[in-house]
Amino acid sequence: MKRTTKVKKNPKTKTQAVIALWSIGIASAVMTSVWQIPLATASSLEEIKVSREIYAPADQVWNVVSDIDNETKYWSTFRAIKNINMTAINMTANTTERQVTLATGPFGETITHQFVTVNPEKFVVETNITQGPVTGTRTLTLSPSSFNSNATKIDVFWNVDMSGIPIFGRDFAKDGIMRTTEEALNNIAAEVDVR
Repeated sequence: MKRTTKVKKNPKTKTQAVIALWSIGIASAVMTSVWQIPLATASSLEEIKVSREIYAPADQVWNVVSDIDNETKYWSTFRAIKNINMTAINMTANTTERQVTLATGPFGETITHQFVTVNPEKFVVETNITQGPVTGTRTLTLSPSSFNSNATKIDVFWNVDMSGIPIFGRDFAKDGIMRTTEEALNNIAAEVDVR
């Protein structure tokens, strides 16, 4: 004996299901959009400091860190540097306006706009990032080591606004900046050792 079940199609149920799915899709899109709205708030400002001692005189370390056109060798997230303009500030310092293509994790690459001031009198390279997912400053300073007269201390201080990054990704971005900076300082130390 064959058993059959007759199913009656209810057009009302189908319409209700379509409306429910459509509502869920709109709610998801609105929630995603709200998370991605960049708001400059105090909670999006981050300070990151990384330091390292290099066993070489400051002049030798300065020759590496002041060569800003070769930063792709040391900063792993730098893919390409395109200089736009260079302006002399005084007899020694100058500022370079440039575009830097960065690797940005799972999102691929992004282009940032930067002004880099190189000041050999103070042993300071200051990068002002004006456009990109992260804006703000990165200041790299050389000073004599307090422990070894033949060593140089490098301090890198970031003061950045991460409001261009969704809230849930900011901790990852901060950790990424810290790791990339530590790696860059290790690469700079290795380069100084080779010279």
